Amino acid sequence: MQPVKVPKEVATAFDYHKNMWGGMSEDSHNLTFMAIPFSAVSGHALILRNYAKEHPTDYARALANGYEPENNVQDELAQMITMWLNKEYVGDEKKDIQNFAKMVTKYFQQQN
Repeated sequence: MQPVKVPKEVATAFDYHKNMWGGMSEDSHNLTFMAIPFSAVSGHALILRNYAKEHPTDYARALANGYEPENNVQDELAQMITMWLNKEYVGDEKKDIQNFAKMVTKYFQQQN
C-alpha cells in the first residue's frame, strides 16, 4: 500500500505527536490517533481531529499505510513570487528575472 497524501499541516501534526509519544509502539500510536477525532483537543491534535472529521477514510488510511505531505504547488509558487517582488534588486533587472526563472525551474524539476 502506498502512503496517503495529506496536507502539510496534517503531516506535521502526525509527526509532532509521534515524536511526543516516542517510546510508544506503532499500535499504541494508532490507537491514540484513533481516539483524537472523539476527544476534546487543542493544538496539533485539533488539526488531526478536523482532518479526521472531514476526511475519515483518508485519516484511517494514513494510519494504516503511512502518509506523506502533499505539495500545494500554487501556494509554494505564490510564496516564491511574493518573496521575489518584495526584495531589492541584487543586480540589474534582467539578471534578477533570470535568477527568478532559475529558482522556479529548479522548484519544478524537484517536483518530478
